[in-house]
Amino acid sequence: MAAIIGHEGLRRALRAIAAMEEPPHALLFSGPARTGRTLLALELATLLNCDAPAPDDGPCECRACRLIAERNHPDVLHLEPGDSFCRGGGGHQPHPGSRDIRICQVRGLIESVSRYPFEGRFRVIIIEPADRMGLEAANTLLKTLEEPPPATVIALITAAPENLLETIRSRCRTLTVSLVSDEVVAEGLRERGFPDELAARAAAESRRRPADALAFAEQPDLMDDRGRLLDRCAELAGARAAERMTYAGDLAERWRRDRELVLTELDVWETFWEERLRTKVGAEDEARAALDALQAVAEARSDLDAQVVARMALELMLLRFPAVTLAAEGAPAPSRNENES
Repeated sequence: MAAIIGHEGLRRALRAIAAMEEPPHALLFSGPARTGRTLLALELATLLNCDAPAPDDGPCECRACRLIAERNHPDVLHLEPGDSFCRGGGGHQPHPGSRDIRICQVRGLIESVSRYPFEGRFRVIIIEPADRMGLEAANTLLKTLEEPPPATVIALITAAPENLLETIRSRCRTLTVSLVSDEVVAEGLRERGFPDELAARAAAESRRRPADALAFAEQPDLMDDRGRLLDRCAELAGARAAERMTYAGDLAERWRRDRELVLTELDVWETFWEERLRTKVGAEDEARAALDALQAVAEARSDLDAQVVARMALELMLLRFPAVTLAAEGAPAPSRNENES
């Protein structure tokens, strides 16, 4: 699929899988968000169902490929948080705003795929994010993995495979989706017609996530927004505990409404501390402090993925930013008592 940037090794693996007489019934696409995990799963669906594969791996306009690209193929199904596939009934309340994948959805999905595909050779089920399944939903899916329906491939997508049941992971072939180098991302943008300077800037700002790079190249103002967030990070890094706790509370409230925006803000915090790490490489204590801060952001992200109370996770992150790096440039760091007030 033309939208994929990078991942040539994984794409070769997908072509090999699609060429098997009996492909694995479950694949786990594991890696950071916005790196192309879903597009890779869709590419597998295309390879399995293409009516007229091109010998040079070029674009195809067959009905199956066109419908999959439009995300409208009857045999390529997406299960995600909300109420997709929930059958309702019996007093069961709708839950379109649910943040989790519930057992009623998994049951509805299983009912939908109990027969052979409608028109494709294979049915492909994409579950994203798979780590949002509750225990009951996960155990229900496990039964399906143990006795998979015919001509069906289940693709689980997650940034936190450790949050899946071990029994589910053990039944999947894992494909690790890594970050993509700046050079490959920039080249992918240039191939799509973006000017060299914009492609290089968008690639650098994306932190090796192709989906973000494409968004930045299409809407350069987003990079300016990111710059303003970095300025805000610098202000908060020099702030005292009370201001940081207020910010953590605001971030937790926003987490309730739009998790992706908060995760983007955590990306910006990582960029902020990574830049300080680069500039303080000769100052051992300050470099170590920046590494501690990066670890705090990573652990906050992990806690949020594990559904720890958001305010608690974010307050802990802000409090763990090392005091030696919390001072504004050129100003003395606040004392430990001031940080704890």
